[in-house]
Amino acid sequence: MGMSAGSRIACVTVGLPATGKTLISQKVCRYLQWLGITTKVFNVGNYRRKLHGAHQLHGFFDPANPQGERSRREAAVEALKDMIYWFEKEHGVVALYDATNSTRSRREMLLTECAKHNIQVMFIESICEDEALVLHNIMSVKLSSPDYKDMDPEQAVEDFKARIVHYKEAYETITEENLTYIKLINVGSQVIINMIQGYLQSRIVYYLMNLHIAPRSIFFSRHGESLYNVMGKLGGDSDLSARGKQYAKALPVLIATHLGNSDQLTVWTSTMKRTIATAEHLKYPKLAWKALDELDAGVCDGMTYEEIEEQYPEDFANRDEDKFNYRYRGGESYRDVVLRLEPVIMELERQRNILIIGHQAILRCIYAYFMNYSHEKLPYIKIPLHTVIQLTPRAYACEEKRFKVDIEAVDTHRPKPKAGAPKSTPDPATVVTPTETASAKSIHQPIADEEKDIGATITTTTMSTTTFRDGELQRNKETQKSSNNEATKTDSTLEKAKEIQAALAEATISDSQANPAVALPLDDINTPDAQEPTATNQGGILDAAASYTTSPPLSPARDTVPSPIQAVSTPSNKASGDEANDNLSIKTTDLLTLPPVMRLKNDLQAAWQEGPEYERTAGASPRDPVVSPGGRLLPRNKDIYHFP
Repeated sequence: MGMSAGSRIACVTVGLPATGKTLISQKVCRYLQWLGITTKVFNVGNYRRKLHGAHQLHGFFDPANPQGERSRREAAVEALKDMIYWFEKEHGVVALYDATNSTRSRREMLLTECAKHNIQVMFIESICEDEALVLHNIMSVKLSSPDYKDMDPEQAVEDFKARIVHYKEAYETITEENLTYIKLINVGSQVIINMIQGYLQSRIVYYLMNLHIAPRSIFFSRHGESLYNVMGKLGGDSDLSARGKQYAKALPVLIATHLGNSDQLTVWTSTMKRTIATAEHLKYPKLAWKALDELDAGVCDGMTYEEIEEQYPEDFANRDEDKFNYRYRGGESYRDVVLRLEPVIMELERQRNILIIGHQAILRCIYAYFMNYSHEKLPYIKIPLHTVIQLTPRAYACEEKRFKVDIEAVDTHRPKPKAGAPKSTPDPATVVTPTETASAKSIHQPIADEEKDIGATITTTTMSTTTFRDGELQRNKETQKSSNNEATKTDSTLEKAKEIQAALAEATISDSQANPAVALPLDDINTPDAQEPTATNQGGILDAAASYTTSPPLSPARDTVPSPIQAVSTPSNKASGDEANDNLSIKTTDLLTLPPVMRLKNDLQAAWQEGPEYERTAGASPRDPVVSPGGRLLPRNKDIYHFP
């Protein structure tokens, strides 16, 4: 994110040792980097260890020790020089100058040098009056410091307490009224601010006011496998597949068995059906966030990657080149989603234990915030289906655990294309990714007796992900083929569409356990490559589409199945004496349009108006109102997100 030179800010920490200054610096740096602001931490303690060695006992920090004072000042000056060089040569925006800076003279020196280079200074003072918090910080952080490597823990604690006493002798809290500063007392229990100026300083202050250090965990889970996942389609608001419903039933057992203190858990979902259905059996307080809705794919909503590559080849290639910044036509980019999620991150920092049931792109963005992933890597983070990820924030990092339920699901992960590799995409429903190396052995534990009908096994691992191939699909393959042989032989593309539509209709209308992943061979589920309509059937398709777009709705007397979608018949090769053409549409109140018709957009010019105005704005801003193939209404203006 580009900033003018006047926007450069040095956040200078002030405080006694073990008051959380380094923790604050690291968290602010991670937050700003996640937002796309160039940020770096300059820790003076690291410079001191590099210049004068790590093993320095408390006497080194005694104000009455002139040699120690000179050495510590030298480290402070070297860190300051590097910070100024970083601002000037690497175009930095926000630097965290992490040190005690406990005297007025030291702070005056920093102010003078930064003013010479047009760098604003904002002080962040951390005051900890709670001795228990100080001791907790010493035990959890300082004993693992290089200063106390191979030292007896009890001796290390006593030495560090003596170091704090030395700093107290010369400590001067900030009282100057002309300085820009924020004071955090007892890790945010009380906050004092003075002369905060500009957007960036305000964002930093707002972020710091939401921090706490109470132990907690954040849990992530994608929704259970959906019908669109099975079909390899993007976006939409589809229901869960049969296996997705099984995962929803198994999730409460996993939470209760493996994620202790689950009675203090709060569940967050998006406003989409598949996340709400996944949380249905969880008996915890729930909150639905509009901000947690999946990345908006715009005109590509409801399409497969193969269809996008065929119909929008230039956009498909551009997204592979820069996936984080690419914005779908009439939709969003990953960068847009990060900005949309900022209020969610603020609330997460305020909360205790939270379980987020979300979507792949959304969870990638939140995961990248906690694990400090770059924007380049963020869109390719693997967040598999039917897996719960637990993140436990620590002082300088997050501890991660993964819990996988042994219910098969398709693999929707699409890896980053290699340079020079062909752009065509393997089918996400058929890719099998090798198991990643685990740092701990898997623990297989059967679920509770009351859930044994689900047939699931929970696998607990540390950083382990396994993708399964659907074995039941292959076992049913012969049965499916024999039933297909009894049907009228038509074009192979239409036959595949019939099978998918029938399975969806059965799952949606009757609310049964039917699932395209079980009812159809895996190879037949994928959207087939588009074929040119023959001279025989082209006119029939256009006529059918014309009747769909122009004919008035049926009267109540004729409309035997209440639905906003009427039947669209497609031509067949039957003789004139045969029965009427088969209906390929789905009768459901959940869809706003017919994917089969929209997939033939090249033959239906009236359904897609792409004039010069659209071409000028394509990929940069929301387009005129239009219904996407997946049934999402694309608004003229960008959605306004309301946060609870």
